[in-house]
Amino acid sequence: MSNYLDHTHPDAFVDWKHLEAPNPTFSKECPRCKGFGGWNLKMNSYGIGKHFQCQCSHCNGWGYVSSAETCEGHEWVFEENLGRCYNRYRCLKCGKKTNVDSGD
Repeated sequence: MSNYLDHTHPDAFVDWKHLEAPNPTFSKECPRCKGFGGWNLKMNSYGIGKHFQCQCSHCNGWGYVSSAETCEGHEWVFEENLGRCYNRYRCLKCGKKTNVDSGD
């Protein structure tokens, strides 16, 4: 079991600013980070008020997702290598696929 906080912990968003929707017509608040773009993993890790944090992997730190998005939080798994550092990942929950080039 991890010692890190997750996005459901009461202190997950302490000291985070809620982000403004980029386009309210075509986007909705991320169901995982609730519009903050990430959350705290450990409180006061680098001194008082300086937390160890992560970026949300569902919205990539934007705090918002497309209005058409139906998944409540992607869980990406490696599916196949498409060449060198170019890989395909699949969400275990909704089946969505994405290709990622991690560079050489």
